[in-house]
Amino acid sequence: MKTRKDKEKDKEKEKEKGDMGMNASVMKPKLPFVAKSELKRTPASADNRKMVEFMDAHNFSFSVSKESKELRSMVRPKK
Repeated sequence: MKTRKDKEKDKEKEKEKGDMGMNASVMKPKLPFVAKSELKRTPASADNRKMVEFMDAHNFSFSVSKESKELRSMVRPKK
C-alpha cells in the first residue's frame, strides 16, 4: 500500500509529464469578456500598444526538447 508521501510523489511526476507534453500558444480572444459590473475603459499605454503591434506582426512558436528539457521559442515576422 502506498503512503501519502508516495502518492504525492506520483502526482508530482504526472504533473511534470503533463507540463512537458503541453504545447504553448498565444491567441487573442474572439469572444467578449463577461463581468458582473461594467468595466471602465482606460487608454492603452504606449508600451502596451507597441507590444500588441509586435504580436500582431509576428508568429510565435514554442517547443520543449525531450532530451534537455529546454524551452525553445521562435519569433518570425508574418508575411
